[in-house]
Amino acid sequence: MRKNFTYWIAVTLLLTIATFSCNKIKTGFISDNIYYNVNPFTVAQGITTVSAGLVIDGSTTPVNVKLLAVKDMATGADASKYLLTKDTVRVYKGNVTADDSTIALLSAKLKDSTLAPFSINPIGGRLQFTQASKFVPVGSYNIDLQVSNVRGTRILTNACKINVVGSIPDTVSYKAYNHSDATYTNFVGFSASLLDIKVTYKPDGPDKIIYVWKDKNGKPWNPANGEVIGRPGRPNFSDFDPYYPVVKTDTSLEYKYPGGVPVFPVFTTSKNYPGFVGGPYYYSIVGKHTDVAMAVNTTLTVGFFLTKGTFVVTTTVTDVTRVP
Repeated sequence: MRKNFTYWIAVTLLLTIATFSCNKIKTGFISDNIYYNVNPFTVAQGITTVSAGLVIDGSTTPVNVKLLAVKDMATGADASKYLLTKDTVRVYKGNVTADDSTIALLSAKLKDSTLAPFSINPIGGRLQFTQASKFVPVGSYNIDLQVSNVRGTRILTNACKINVVGSIPDTVSYKAYNHSDATYTNFVGFSASLLDIKVTYKPDGPDKIIYVWKDKNGKPWNPANGEVIGRPGRPNFSDFDPYYPVVKTDTSLEYKYPGGVPVFPVFTTSKNYPGFVGGPYYYSIVGKHTDVAMAVNTTLTVGFFLTKGTFVVTTTVTDVTRVP
């Protein structure tokens, strides 16, 4: 009797082991609630931007992410030709300084890089935008993702809305205004608000930056006639754009620049004025061409972020009249 009892215990134990051997123990966990914390995500054209990764809600890491589709939300059409097609952009391969003062020297510090505007980091799912996004049309897009780990796979339809907004082509970061005598010894300060500075961007124009000065009646001073000069002892835009000679016209100073560089100016400290970092640019309207009979001194700093086309920087001096 004891033998039979022992026998049946052994059989039961073997059957139990066999049963558990046939049912593999599942490992890991993958959530049904995986998402981006920042949604919608906004990016400006041409600006390198990276998002945080997916919120994985306790899922076992690593989490592998694959982009399945990118869609134009306005039409529902596939938008991969805009966001995934590689384009050539110029990037730095070395530090550019004022010593890189010729096109040849500057070119040695730049390289062409072939980049897609948008990609998904395959581990964690960060949204990644490069400088090539400057060519992506402004609008709203959405993406579908496949997310997987050791436990399984989830499909995230419309995982994140991406808003592509227009890039800022330029910015006026500083301005100052004063009058002085002809020797620039005695100065009278005025509010910079008396200078109305506007920048107009023409993307299809030649690669030029044009500076114009107008009086309170909208009449332009004539640089070709010596009415506008770089203020002595201070940097002007030529110190940050040594690549081409300045052209003086009867309404403007024109500076050609090397198109396609990442930003312009490409260096922040000029060779002749190392104490002035990032500009500014000092110009003087000669006293005999003003109704105040004093030199009218305008100072400004402008940065340019879209480096193809024509920029016209117009400074209107709202309290002075031109005298031809």
